[in-house]
Amino acid sequence: MKKQADFSTDAVTWFDFANYDLKTAKWNLKGKIYTSSCYASQQAAEKALKSLVLAQGKVVPKVHSLDRLISELKNINIDVSEIETEAQRLDKYYISTRYPGQYGGPEGLYDEGDAQSATDAADKILNFVQKKIPKLA
Repeated sequence: MKKQADFSTDAVTWFDFANYDLKTAKWNLKGKIYTSSCYASQQAAEKALKSLVLAQGKVVPKVHSLDRLISELKNINIDVSEIETEAQRLDKYYISTRYPGQYGGPEGLYDEGDAQSATDAADKILNFVQKKIPKLA
């Protein structure tokens, strides 16, 4: 089992990746690559929430669902009510943006409004997590 210090270091690294994904999402939005922007937004939020789980000294569940990560955080008594709506909004992107199939795409799958909403939601989640982890502030 990892020591507490390792969890803290991992939390910072996960959050760094979350920031990188958010930059990618914003760049793709600017470049009108909307489906990729939605995907990167979901990834940013997922990694940020996982960093918060790690910062609490817990093992990160191997899931992509933000809803499941929100439940995990609630189970360790973290009030996530201010970001639940954003997590729900982003959760719909973790499969449809990743795999071809019944969803169609990738071009035309999501539009500018979807991508803007997704990046805004991810931004709010990252800001929330940053306030919860002292080493990130």
